[in-house]
Amino acid sequence: MAHYELDPKQPLNSKTWEAINEFSLWLHAQHELADIQRGSLERIKNIIPHRISMFDLVMVGADGQTDYIDPISTTMDQAELDAYYQRYAAMDYTTWSFDLYHLSVYRDLDLVDVERRDRTPIFLEWMQPQGVYYGCGATLAAAGIPLGTVTLFREHLAGDFTGTEMRILQELARHLSLRLHELYPTGIVEHDGNLKDPVADLIETAGINPREAEILQLMIDGRTNKQMAATLFISESTVKKHVNAIYHKLGVSNRMGLAALLLPQAAWTHSTHRCT
Repeated sequence: MAHYELDPKQPLNSKTWEAINEFSLWLHAQHELADIQRGSLERIKNIIPHRISMFDLVMVGADGQTDYIDPISTTMDQAELDAYYQRYAAMDYTTWSFDLYHLSVYRDLDLVDVERRDRTPIFLEWMQPQGVYYGCGATLAAAGIPLGTVTLFREHLAGDFTGTEMRILQELARHLSLRLHELYPTGIVEHDGNLKDPVADLIETAGINPREAEILQLMIDGRTNKQMAATLFISESTVKKHVNAIYHKLGVSNRMGLAALLLPQAAWTHSTHRCT
């Protein structure tokens, strides 16, 4: 069976790139994992049309086993979502074919022939009753650390996901992987059933306001003052005022001090620019 080969040079039009960039800007202002999951699914549906979707997180246990945790869907009943993870995930033919430790995108019918797929319990008992026929997905990972998966399904009449749509999904998955890795550089962790963002905790403790939080995250991403001004559509002098306010609240005097304070709480992107 011929497998789909993603062309990394698959052309995308300017409108699509604008949607991807808007997704990235929104994403990098988010700190709560559930908000990232739910908001990402809502935005992906506007870029890649589909009927149902789900976004789970992947955690590596002390024994090295990977577990899917905290799945979210904005398009299917909770009962159907629970049914997948409690019964059908273990027999999902797609999970036999991809590596959770590396970012990748796939289409279901490139992994298994349609005749065989159409006889599987997951198709007959879970996909068909929900009116979906085609599926695709992305594994989210960075630096060899598994972080999550995003899965999309659409009905038969809509046709399979196109090469262009898979190229878009790859770009969105890349942004998601980078953001999750920024928040959890050593991987997703679970504390008493609740996932926590250590940088968000610091923001709350120091009394950093929402605009300063945006600036702080952009600083963690390695942006210069000029780049931050362009991203947030404000003047460079306004950026400097926010930066100085952040330094004051955190008790540091420059980016080196900020990096020392945040590490290992955040994945710091080193920058060679001089920008205090």
